[in-house]
Amino acid sequence: MGVNQDRHSTVVLVLSIAATTVTTLPVFLTGALAVVIRQHLGLSSTQLGLLVAGFFLAAVPASLIIAPRVAAIGAERIMRVAGLATSLALLSIAAFGHSFFVILGALLVAGAANGSMQPAMNLYLANRVRLARQGFAFGVKQAAIPVSTLLAGVSVPLVALAFGWRYAYLGAAILALGVTALLPRSDPALRAASERPPRTTVVLKPLIFLAVGIGLGAGAANGLGAFFISSTASIGVSLGTAGYLASVGSLASLITRIASGYFADRRNGNHFVVVTIMLSIGAVGYLLLSLGQRPLVVLAAVLAYAAGWGWNGLFNFAVAWTHPKAPGHATGITQAGAFAGSVFGPLAFGIVVDHLGYADAWRFAALLAVAAAVAVMIGRSLLLQEIAARE
Repeated sequence: MGVNQDRHSTVVLVLSIAATTVTTLPVFLTGALAVVIRQHLGLSSTQLGLLVAGFFLAAVPASLIIAPRVAAIGAERIMRVAGLATSLALLSIAAFGHSFFVILGALLVAGAANGSMQPAMNLYLANRVRLARQGFAFGVKQAAIPVSTLLAGVSVPLVALAFGWRYAYLGAAILALGVTALLPRSDPALRAASERPPRTTVVLKPLIFLAVGIGLGAGAANGLGAFFISSTASIGVSLGTAGYLASVGSLASLITRIASGYFADRRNGNHFVVVTIMLSIGAVGYLLLSLGQRPLVVLAAVLAYAAGWGWNGLFNFAVAWTHPKAPGHATGITQAGAFAGSVFGPLAFGIVVDHLGYADAWRFAALLAVAAAVAVMIGRSLLLQEIAARE
């Protein structure tokens, strides 16, 4: 019985990382291929920021609309629809992405799919993974983002420079279709249980501060995902090497997300405190990137990716852990903040790059990370008060 449970948990974790990867791949693939796409379509840094911002902008209403309804609709059903929509968006860019507006339209569809996938996947994990392993499960799920950036990074030298950037989107579309075909059907028993009225109340005030915190942190981190390769290339690093450096950073972020979830299962609380520490270390990484020194790029990338972008899984686990009867609803609210920050961050980053340069843009990212840490600590304080009143 234990072997079967472990095998089932492994399948759940593999599906979670695969499904989340494919729905985040469109935006990070666009960021990684930015230099090549700009050469062919004549896009500015501001337009690149708009493409990334459009993806996350579409995710905000999708997350807010789906979050309170995910149990009634069915997490698995939402996951399958989101995967199919993502594959169609990727195919559209590969076949028809000859202008800024076509790519923007496809990324809007992909963003809405990603916004729907996140609360659905959070509820799926909460229902199917036992509590003692949920920190690890959420870390694995959020490891999908560095997996996505890693795949996007290696696509530059291996696909885009060798065959053309449209083939990278085609390959991603095929991957998304394959993953979608493997996603599970709804479990009637789990769905009936999740539809029961929650015994815990979702109180908005602490969640709003936490949403602001994750939004500011995600804004800085997604600026990293969208502009790291372009920034590194601007200081004389070859485009292929910059892609591999992004992959190294993504690998560091992946390890951090899984490790932070693993240790969260062995720690009784203080998860948001760890998140603020990681955000602060990430700010140091952004400041090192602002120096524009090639010898520091590897260290800066590891710090920025691992700490500045490695806290997301722990954050989502902390929100779900403090809202055990409404994990999809609560994380949907905070995830909307993450998406909103991801709209503002890359767009503002691109504007700063166009007008002031990469150095000031990385300093701006560091400021966002510090502000995020402050907001998370305020939200934590309010949440502790709310939990005490609840109990």
